[in-house]
Amino acid sequence: MLGGSGSGLIVAETLVRLAERGQAVRLAGFLNDAVGRGEHIGEYRVLGAFADWQKLPSDLLFIAAFPAAKAAAERHARLNGLEIPDERWTRVIDPSALIAGSARLDLGCYVAPNVIVEHGAQIGRHTILRAGAYVSHDVRIGDFAFVGPNVTILGRSIVGTGVHLAANSVCRDGLSLGDYAVIGLGSVVLSDVAPHAIVAGNPARLLSSLEASSSSRSRA
Repeated sequence: MLGGSGSGLIVAETLVRLAERGQAVRLAGFLNDAVGRGEHIGEYRVLGAFADWQKLPSDLLFIAAFPAAKAAAERHARLNGLEIPDERWTRVIDPSALIAGSARLDLGCYVAPNVIVEHGAQIGRHTILRAGAYVSHDVRIGDFAFVGPNVTILGRSIVGTGVHLAANSVCRDGLSLGDYAVIGLGSVVLSDVAPHAIVAGNPARLLSSLEASSSSRSRA
């Protein structure tokens, strides 16, 4: 597991449930850049930093779970920079999730309890769907997105790379959420959202832009 005590331990709970149902899975430990090797995250041992993945046995598979609402671009770049080959990534899907047969989940996805993914939906790499999320038909979600608890994304919407949808937000059908946009808690999104925008409210309105914030910091 590449991650920590937040989403990482949530994924670990699903692995326990899968093992209880007879699947041959277990969590060998965590890779974490902030917690030292030999320490513990929950009951699980830290095996090293992210870059130490190459030192681990070749039969171990990986899943990443370290989302951050306003730092998704940096964390996505960090993940890609590790150059972990495709054959070392797995998917983790909770046994209570309902996934349509025609839905497609790419490598590294995590699907939490009671998630519903309808027919024709496409979920990108390393995307997290948290408990109770509903992804309607023909929705496309990019890589490294975070779909929070009880989020609803209605049909044919396009969710870009690294988008963060906070808990209980709702996205109307047919919308486009630009790359690395942040949708606030409980927001109701009724129109397209630009890349890197931060929106919130009912209806959701623009609060700020992550690109503008980054430009201001670079000039300081």
